[in-house]
Amino acid sequence: MPVSDSASEQTLNADSRDNVGLYMVLGVTQDSTATEIKRAYRRLALQYHPDRNPGAGGEFVRIQYAYDVLSDERKRRIYDRYGEIGVQMAGRMGGELLDPQVTNLLSLFALISAVVSCLFIAFFALLAKRVDHMVEWSYKIVFIPLWIVDIAMVAGVVFVALARMQYSGTSGEDDDEENSNGNDIDDGCDDDEEECNVASDGICDAGYQGSFGSTAGRRSGTCRSSDVTRPSYSSAESTVNSAEVSGTRPATDSTPLLSSATQGHHQGHRRRSRRSHLRTLKKLVESQLQVLAKAAPTAYILLLVAFQIMLVLRLDGDVQWSIWRVAAPWLCIEGIHFVLLTLQFIAMVLQTGERQAAALAEGRRGYLGLSVKRVAGIAVSNYWWLAIRLSQALMIICKVNRDTNANWFLVFVPLYVPLVWTAAALYFLPQQLRAMGDAELMQNERAIVFVCVAAFCVVSSFAYSFLALLIWKLSLPAAVRMVLVLIPVFVALGIVCCCCSCISFCLAYGMHATLDDEQAAQSEDAHRVRVRAPVPANRRINVAQPQ
Repeated sequence: MPVSDSASEQTLNADSRDNVGLYMVLGVTQDSTATEIKRAYRRLALQYHPDRNPGAGGEFVRIQYAYDVLSDERKRRIYDRYGEIGVQMAGRMGGELLDPQVTNLLSLFALISAVVSCLFIAFFALLAKRVDHMVEWSYKIVFIPLWIVDIAMVAGVVFVALARMQYSGTSGEDDDEENSNGNDIDDGCDDDEEECNVASDGICDAGYQGSFGSTAGRRSGTCRSSDVTRPSYSSAESTVNSAEVSGTRPATDSTPLLSSATQGHHQGHRRRSRRSHLRTLKKLVESQLQVLAKAAPTAYILLLVAFQIMLVLRLDGDVQWSIWRVAAPWLCIEGIHFVLLTLQFIAMVLQTGERQAAALAEGRRGYLGLSVKRVAGIAVSNYWWLAIRLSQALMIICKVNRDTNANWFLVFVPLYVPLVWTAAALYFLPQQLRAMGDAELMQNERAIVFVCVAAFCVVSSFAYSFLALLIWKLSLPAAVRMVLVLIPVFVALGIVCCCCSCISFCLAYGMHATLDDEQAAQSEDAHRVRVRAPVPANRRINVAQPQ
């Protein structure tokens, strides 16, 4: 139950940063488990309940408040690190940034980003000195910062793989234990399916309120072929069936061959069967997508390392490979990404078809289902960035391999498309916000558009200024030095490094200072309430003393 401010102020400790007082209230230690805390709370609650002990109301409130904090995992982590003041601030701010797990992850991510930014700055500095012939080092030395990043990525992949293996082994043991205890019961259907396959009928609707199955079968989500009562056919249908067997047809067609109820049943059966087939195929595609998505990061990192090694060997002249062979690992990366996008595209199309089948089954004719325009829109949204990257890579390879004599300005034409695409998206952004119908978004429409436009201007200015300088350098190598070309890169990486360092420092140490300031402000407010201002002399009441 929620605890009032007066109740929270009645804790044992006067110091709000004390992180053991609530444990002392319940008579447990900081290493106690949730079960031990719950057991101690029940014992003390029965002992100090106002119905049994009317004079222990304040003690019962403190016990209840201590249990409310320590029984919640997030509040307990905040209390263990920041004390009482941390719990109070988490109640006002939401507590996400005060959660030690979230804070540690964000701080670690910011620190890693800062270190990686510094390594990239070092790499580009060495590359500029080597390209400008200020030093004659081997490119193996120039790529040392990237080798460090590669080693860190490979170590991260190995760590994640080991963690997954350990987690899968632990979950397997838990599943075996549940199966041995009889807690894992297979009901014959998936939890999220509405239909399940049965003997000769193909599909049995678990929620169908007609004559399919018994009540027990509907409740369990399964159905047996013996429980299914098939709808009765009309006499005309029996005549048609017998006529088909004997090879003749009835003399008159005035009577309908099938009753409307039977026709509706068969039509609904076909729709449910189509929906079930689409759902099964979608689950198959999604399962393959998940398997490939788990293995893709490892393949990306290994192929990227192979590409760097082959590029360094080619630049140093150790091998005389063509650019196509050197770029083969990079093209393999794009091929894997193409397979992932294709599976995602198929899953989205199947999901749209399933929704269309469900809408037809429910009689919603106005639902916008599969169409050429809709499929084309899904394809464009999935493949446009891959197409730009792949076309840009192919044009650069052809230019470096001297397969084409096009100008470098024309070689980088694919990179101009994202600029136009993003500008068009920002132009139509206000209309999209209004179409969503969200009152909060419409109220903050100007602020959202301003932030998006500002971010677009900053990013595009750095990216395309670097691109312009790079085209100038490639077209006229002696006209400009490489260190000047990389100035936008150095500025952008420097900003990222400074921001990430500040964020990491603030999350690691600034939170404690904020809590100290909050505690000092609360202490000052409490002192101001307790200490009354002196009454002026002209407003004092003098009571005469008796003679």
